Amino acid sequence: MNNHTEEHLIYAVILAGGKGERFWPRSRKHLPKQLLNIIDTKTMVETTIERISPLVPLDRIFIVTNEDIKKSLLSINLRIPSQNYLFEPIGRNTAPAIGLTAFNLSKIDNESIIIVLPADHHITEREAFLDCIKRAVDISKRGYLVTFGIVPARPETGYGYIEMGEKICDGVCEVKKFKEKPSQKKASEFIKKGKFLWNSGIFVWRTKRIIEEFHHFQPEFSREMEMYIKIEDESKRKKVLREIYERGESISIDYAIMEKASRVAVVKASFGWDDVGSWSALERLLGKDKNGNTVVGDVISLDTKDSIIVSERGVIGTIGVSNLVVVHTEDATLILPKERSQEVKEIVRRLSDHKNLEKYT
Repeated sequence: MNNHTEEHLIYAVILAGGKGERFWPRSRKHLPKQLLNIIDTKTMVETTIERISPLVPLDRIFIVTNEDIKKSLLSINLRIPSQNYLFEPIGRNTAPAIGLTAFNLSKIDNESIIIVLPADHHITEREAFLDCIKRAVDISKRGYLVTFGIVPARPETGYGYIEMGEKICDGVCEVKKFKEKPSQKKASEFIKKGKFLWNSGIFVWRTKRIIEEFHHFQPEFSREMEMYIKIEDESKRKKVLREIYERGESISIDYAIMEKASRVAVVKASFGWDDVGSWSALERLLGKDKNGNTVVGDVISLDTKDSIIVSERGVIGTIGVSNLVVVHTEDATLILPKERSQEVKEIVRRLSDHKNLEKYT
C-alpha cells in the first residue's frame, strides 16, 4: 500500500444479511448461502474475510447481518472481535446496512476509508482483486465514491449495469449512468457497445464522504442514526435501532445514494467474479462433465445431459433427462428446468404461506 495509509485507516465491511433464497433447499432462513460451503470446503463468509485480510487486519473487519442468522454466524469461528458484528433487527436491503456501519465507524474513526464487500461473491484471481481495491482506495482519497464494474462475460439479464463516462486514470472512469437489469436484447446491445460493465455491489469510500451523502439523500435515517450512535446503554440501543428499522424503507445503496450522487467512479475489474446468484452458477464455477452435467455428491445418471444434480444426503438416480436442476437435502428436494433457476425464491415464498410447511424455509 502507499504511504497515506497512516492518515486513513482502512476498514472492511462485509454485507452478510442476504437470504440466499435461490439456493433453497440448501439455503434456509437460519442458514443462508453466505454461511454455506457451496464452492469448496469453506463458507462464503470465511472466504470473503480471507480475500480481504492481506489489506485489512481482522480487528478492522466488520460484519453486518440480520438477527435471524446470529446464532449460525457466531458458530463459525471467523476470528474477528465480537464488537465488530452488527446485527440488524430486520433486513432492509443494502442502504441501511451500509449506513449502520458507516455511522458506527464515524464514531471510531471519522477519517477512515471503508471497503464494502458482499459475503456471497466468488472471486478467482485474488491478486488482481487486491490491486483493484488498492486503486479504488487511492481514488476514494480524491473524494470519489468508488464502485467496481466487472467486464461482462455474457449478455446477463440478472445484473444491473454501469455505463462508463470520462476516464479518470488507468482502469478507472467516472460513472455516466447506472442501468437497471436489462432484457436479453438490451444486455446484448450493452455488450456490443463495450462501454458497459456489470454492477458488482463492491464499493470503496471515505467514511466522511458516504455519511455526507446519507445526510443529503437520506436525511431522516441519518438524523436517527446520529442519535442512535450516541446511546451508551446496550438494551436501549437495540430498542432504538429496531424502531429506526421498522420506520425506515427497504432500499438499495444504488437507489438511495449512488444513482444520485456526484463524483462517482468505477474501477474496471476483471478478476474472475461471480455473484453465485442461483444453482445455475455451479456450471460456471465447478465445470461440466462430458455430458454437460455438473454433479455434486452421490449421483447415478443414465442418458442425462446438461443438468445440475446435487445430493447432500443419499443418492440421486436420473434417466433420460436434460436441462434440469435437481437438488436433494435431508428433508427437501428441488426439481426445475435449468433456465428457471432464478424462480426458486417463489417456492420459499409459497412455503412461508403454509403454516405446516414454514419449517422448511
